[in-house]
Amino acid sequence: MNDTQKRLNVGRAENALQNYFIRKLLVPKIYLDAEWNSTPVNVLAIDRAGVGDVHALWMALIYPGTPIKVTWPLLDSRLTGLMEEIKSLPDRMEEIKSLPMHYRYIAIVGNGPEIGKLLLSDELSRKSFAEDGVGRVGILYVDLNEADIPVQVILKPERFRSSKQIVELADQYVAAHTANWEVRE
Repeated sequence: MNDTQKRLNVGRAENALQNYFIRKLLVPKIYLDAEWNSTPVNVLAIDRAGVGDVHALWMALIYPGTPIKVTWPLLDSRLTGLMEEIKSLPDRMEEIKSLPMHYRYIAIVGNGPEIGKLLLSDELSRKSFAEDGVGRVGILYVDLNEADIPVQVILKPERFRSSKQIVELADQYVAAHTANWEVRE
C-alpha cells in the first residue's frame, strides 16, 4: 500500500471514529491526531462541550491492499500481519491503562467484517480491565471495505476512575486547542 492510500485509509477511519463519538457522546469536542499528556492519540473526545469525560482512542492499522478472506479454522496466509497485530494488543493494553483519561479505546482498522470475529482472545479480554476492576479498555473494529464505514464494538469500554489530574488536563487542553468537531452556538 502506498503512502497516499495509507493516509486516505487513516483519514477515513478517523472520520468514521469521529462520527462514532458524535453519536455516542453528548455535545463532544473532538480532536484528531491529538497529543494528550505528551502521548499521541488518534482521536480524542471530551464530552459535554469539553467539561465531561475524556475519551482517547488509538488505531492499529491492519488494512492490507486486498480483501482478506477468512476460512475457519485455517487462516489465509495474508492474515499473518493481522495476527501479529492482535498478539501485540495485550502489551498495548498495559500502556494504555496507565494513561490519564476516563475511557480508553483501541480501534482495529481493516477491510472485511470477518476480521472483527478474530480480535478477542481470553488474554486480551482479561488484560483490558484496570488492575482494581474499575475501568476497561474498549476495542472497536473499523471496516474500510464498506462505502458507509461501520464501527463495530468488539469489547465495550468501561469508565476508569477519575482524578483531579484528568479534569485539569481536560480544562487545559480545551483552552489551548481548537476542536476538529464541536457544536458552536
